[in-house]
Amino acid sequence: MTSETTQEFAAARYPKYARYLAVGSALLALIFLAVITAVWTAVYTAPPSLYPGEIQLLTRAQAQDVLNTYAPATTDAPRYDIPTGVLIEAVEFKGPYTLQTSGFIWQRYADTLPTDLDRGVVLPEAESTTWTKVYETHQGAETLVGWSFKATMRQEFDYSKYPLDRQIIWFQMWHPDFERNVYLTPDFEGYPSLAPTILPGVDPDFVVENWFSEGSYFSYRLNRYNTNFGLADYDPQQQDPELYFNINLKRGLLSPLIARLIVPVVILLQLFVIVLVIGSDNKRLEQFGVRPGAVIFTCAAFFFAVLVAENALRDEVKSYGLVYLESVHLLTYLFILGVAVNSVLLVAKPNLALFRDNDNMWVEVTYWPLLFGVLMVVTLLTFNLFAASPR
Repeated sequence: MTSETTQEFAAARYPKYARYLAVGSALLALIFLAVITAVWTAVYTAPPSLYPGEIQLLTRAQAQDVLNTYAPATTDAPRYDIPTGVLIEAVEFKGPYTLQTSGFIWQRYADTLPTDLDRGVVLPEAESTTWTKVYETHQGAETLVGWSFKATMRQEFDYSKYPLDRQIIWFQMWHPDFERNVYLTPDFEGYPSLAPTILPGVDPDFVVENWFSEGSYFSYRLNRYNTNFGLADYDPQQQDPELYFNINLKRGLLSPLIARLIVPVVILLQLFVIVLVIGSDNKRLEQFGVRPGAVIFTCAAFFFAVLVAENALRDEVKSYGLVYLESVHLLTYLFILGVAVNSVLLVAKPNLALFRDNDNMWVEVTYWPLLFGVLMVVTLLTFNLFAASPR
């Protein structure tokens, strides 16, 4: 087919204003894509947030203020504060909600404390914990005791914003004699600084596969329980400040985008090529060797390819509900169905008002704006930007 024939063919197929519609469609799609990119950038580069309701501890004065407010010492019930330090050496995700961790914990016991006070730390949220005493030494007016530990923990993470999700790994710590008004405080003397960005309490060689460490910090969370643990003098309704050590993690984007997004993106591109090729003109269909029945079978193959990709995503994340990246897969399902219906209607009802004067032009010019427009709305809703929320 010569260039002159091609131009005549295109002119016969589309009205004169089709070029302007195509430019407008491309600009609108690019605007929607730019908004999505801006949201991704803002979310991914935002500073990490604290766990809801927790009190970050950066100085000794902050810790004392919290303890004096929620666990004040009295003449009848003196309070015992135990400085506790943490060094996390390794964290490995054994599943979406299972962590295997190891590290060191040490404590300072002043000589003025009761001699019958137990020594040690309890990790109440750990499924299993192995402790090994590493050292015990007396220095100054206190005894320093250190342990290494390995623990398997179950924690509930929120994967709904995958792959732009952020997680907080926390280590909840109790003293064995918590019923005796014993409270753990960070060992401020054990760290040059507790600024979260320098990752205090985290080994310099600390690595979590496909995650970046953004910060670490100590905090108090005010917890209540619906039991007194069998202790007659323990008030379960009292808000107790419990010590936590936290690590902020941000997911690396390269791996999930390549592994989980490439299939629907390639199929969406192929669907658009099909939309460009199909039409009511039999000559053009013969030129490209396209038949409506073949388009339907091709769409069925696309459907199963996307289904396999989505199942792989869900096997990885195992989220209770839908995750953000799945919106691309769900949209791809709808576009596959739409292209199949489009091909059938072009043959069954060629005189339909949608096709009679402009062939398949309206489907072509609305394809990308519709796709990116829906994705933009899903993105804004997922990250609560309609409500001007930071997360």
